[in-house]
Amino acid sequence: MRQKTEIINNDVDDPLLQEVFDHLNKFDFPLAYLIQKKFKIGFSRAERILK
Repeated sequence: MRQKTEIINNDVDDPLLQEVFDHLNKFDFPLAYLIQKKFKIGFSRAERILK
């Protein structure tokens, strides 16, 4: 799991990222990741869009 986080976050150590990553995994992570990449927004914002 940690390795995936580092790849997605381009090796930036963000303590909040792991929590958001785990939270999004419970929902629809691939969709949140797609939203994040397409619109160049953060995971937390992608998560709010999905709610």
